[in-house]
Amino acid sequence: MKRFRSILAITAIAVVVGGLFSLNSSSVARADASASCIQYGAFGKSVAYIEAVKQGYFTDEGLSVCYNQVAGSQQQFNSLLSGQYNIVASTADNFANRYVNTSPDVEIVGASDKGASLDLIVNSANGINSIADLKGKSIAVDAPNSGFVFATEKILAENGLQPSDYSLQVIGGSLQRFQAISAGHTSTGAPVYATILAAPFVEEAHAVSTLKDVASFSTYVAHYQGTSIGVTDAYAQANPTIVTKFLTAMIRGSLYANNPQNQNVVIADIASTDNISTAVATNVYNDTENNHTSGENMAEMVSIPGLMNTIELRQSFNGFNTTVDPATLAVPSPNNLYNDQYWTQAFQNALQQQGQ
Repeated sequence: MKRFRSILAITAIAVVVGGLFSLNSSSVARADASASCIQYGAFGKSVAYIEAVKQGYFTDEGLSVCYNQVAGSQQQFNSLLSGQYNIVASTADNFANRYVNTSPDVEIVGASDKGASLDLIVNSANGINSIADLKGKSIAVDAPNSGFVFATEKILAENGLQPSDYSLQVIGGSLQRFQAISAGHTSTGAPVYATILAAPFVEEAHAVSTLKDVASFSTYVAHYQGTSIGVTDAYAQANPTIVTKFLTAMIRGSLYANNPQNQNVVIADIASTDNISTAVATNVYNDTENNHTSGENMAEMVSIPGLMNTIELRQSFNGFNTTVDPATLAVPSPNNLYNDQYWTQAFQNALQQQGQ
């Protein structure tokens, strides 16, 4: 409990230093919030999201949230930009890619994890037992220029493999890649040798006898902003109350999950939600709640150093169509990649509700 309170205090100080921002709640936003289900598209259910659902925090905010399992980042952002999804959870790299290269009307408003358990997994049944064995092979990815591609390429480069030494095998989102690497092949029979996975799929992979964890991304990049919560500018401006309430519930879920007194409940909730064993769920809990380097973001607060490193990583592999300054791009601002105004108000709301 002492650790929980100290983290809350540190986070509260950060908010005070940054200044509290009061949002204007429009009547249109209130009408939209109560009229329909908030369409949320994600690759997986974070522990904070699981507890926001299980503890009734979305209900407390008057929100109905419909979870959508995405097939990949391209489908996810097409659905966000078309209005099919209202809010999404995707890697910060995906938002940076769209913001700079194609769609400057997307923004990050919160964070889920710092690359939770982001590890390179190989299939030993296909003859792969080390990173060196991947030379001349294909690596399963979400999309060729987004997702965790650059994290994968960083690991491979640090171990002597350059992009010319391997090819990329586009399979789709985390769930799809976990299923393919576990089977050892795609639905068409093509062999799957390796992929990068994050929680909870990497913990599930550890329980598969033919799969081997050969590298942790955090070994090479200590501060990284992984899964982040985002919206379009237009949606946030039209619905500030919805965005703030959604984040409030997520922050409360994060605070609940990170309280050691709730450990057994949270592990049980992870197991039931993801349909995994208690042992695997315990590993997910330890990796997301007790690993402060690459686990879930405390109170859904974006790691600015992590965001800068995520941007710099993409730039180092020529992932932008123009040169950017990571420090400038990571500055919280309503007119920048990361808009912190909704999180700031949501955090204030969550602290007030936690104290009730």
